[in-house]
Amino acid sequence: MTITSYGTGAYRAAKPNEFASTRAQFDDLTRQLDTKQRSTSYGDLGIDRRLSLDINGKISALDSWLSGIQLSDVNLKLSSQAVENFAKLTSETRNDMRSNSYVPSASGRSAPQVLAEEKFKQTLDLLNMAVNGRYLFSGRTSDTQPTANFDEIMNGDGAGKDGLKQLIEERRLADLGTGKMGRLTTGMNGTTTVLLSDADHDYGFKIGTIASIGAGISVQPETPTPAGSKAAFSIAVTDQPKPGDKVNITLKLPDGSEEQITLTARAPGTTGSNTDSFEIGADLDTTAANLKTSIDAALQNEAKTTLSAASSQVAAQNFFAGSLNNPPARVPGPDFENAIAPPTKVGAIDNTVIWYRGEDGILPLDKNDPALDTRTIVVSPSSRGTASVQIDQGQTVGTGARANEEAFRVGLAQFAIMTLENFPADEPSSQARYEAMTTRVSDKLGFGGKTQKPAEIITEFGSAQTALANAKERHESTKNYLTTTLAGVENVTTEEVATQILALQTRLQASYQVTSMLSRMSLTNYL
Repeated sequence: MTITSYGTGAYRAAKPNEFASTRAQFDDLTRQLDTKQRSTSYGDLGIDRRLSLDINGKISALDSWLSGIQLSDVNLKLSSQAVENFAKLTSETRNDMRSNSYVPSASGRSAPQVLAEEKFKQTLDLLNMAVNGRYLFSGRTSDTQPTANFDEIMNGDGAGKDGLKQLIEERRLADLGTGKMGRLTTGMNGTTTVLLSDADHDYGFKIGTIASIGAGISVQPETPTPAGSKAAFSIAVTDQPKPGDKVNITLKLPDGSEEQITLTARAPGTTGSNTDSFEIGADLDTTAANLKTSIDAALQNEAKTTLSAASSQVAAQNFFAGSLNNPPARVPGPDFENAIAPPTKVGAIDNTVIWYRGEDGILPLDKNDPALDTRTIVVSPSSRGTASVQIDQGQTVGTGARANEEAFRVGLAQFAIMTLENFPADEPSSQARYEAMTTRVSDKLGFGGKTQKPAEIITEFGSAQTALANAKERHESTKNYLTTTLAGVENVTTEEVATQILALQTRLQASYQVTSMLSRMSLTNYL
């Protein structure tokens, strides 16, 4: 700042606004003293204005990134906590289903089943969590509640769309078949040979292997395979078996599991269960007939127990795999017990509850197009990529999630199966059926093999949180440095301004005095 001095002759040369200009300088210094700001515009900063503009731009960008980081960090913490709670619920259910947990009850449901229903509802609440009007597990459609409610999922919407309960019943009927032996058929070839065959469709048991232990029984595959069958075997009684000889039949179930039936020969006149033994008859014909009776009984028992549990698993898996652009596959019916065509997705969008209503990353396809059953499902982007935040110039972190990720589908399916199944106390097969269910549920809730685990989702969220924390620390450090630098450009110190005000005040006062003296001077005073 320049303060114009007033010397000899200055009065005559002074401009009319000279004092006003000096007064303006005094007012500006007073403002600087109050605001600690060097100027009110970038233009008044002179050459430093470019530096000020550059630093302010960088600080503005940092503030934008820090704001996004803060909001995303809240969402990530809540999402991660939701998944941790879900993992805890699945772990508790596995512990509830410890061995020998079956206790007959009037309601037909065990304590672990009642608890599983509550866990199912809690999981739905966790997946429907919203923050600031944004659903955290709905993918890109953050304004859409991701899941249907509990009653609609289980029982349907009451307006023509079926729920999981109906889909399980349909699949169970299709797997059981009219003969109640898992769509397997038995017969006699002559009087000493039992024929066992399965059907060439997707339902019921499929024969794995059949083997005999002992010299009296011979097993041979039927070649060529009878029309309409995938496999067929002849079990011939060639000589009287000895007590303890065995026939082992391995069955493949629709859910990918296997069960083995073992029928042990017992001595004539002894008693035993036809589901695990057969009586040696008086002759080969009687022994063969007894063997067929036991095979039928064992198949019917397995169909009521393990096959029933497997049917529930397949139906629940199909149901929870469904989304708006990928409807669940259903058994064509209504003659479900004699169904031959494979489960189909065609038309299912109109008659089946879609439990997941969020964005699924799947390209839409005509709901009646047969290609629905053969299309290759490509989900894009990944669940984390459905929501992202830019945390630096070239760094973006994915923070999204979908309620239909594999881990959630598996957990919900198992909770739902336990909720829907019923085991009447007066039904002889209830305990075996319960144990078949709990074995499968416990195995699924272990998230083994290549199945996505809740821990994997938690790890991905944790990695994103770490990236946000590192970026936040880096940006805050940079912002502090830039703020300090900017203060040196735009701000003034109290001492500096006070000194300038004092100097200006002294000079202005002296000028006023000289001007006053000159204005009163006359020729007499001059002489």
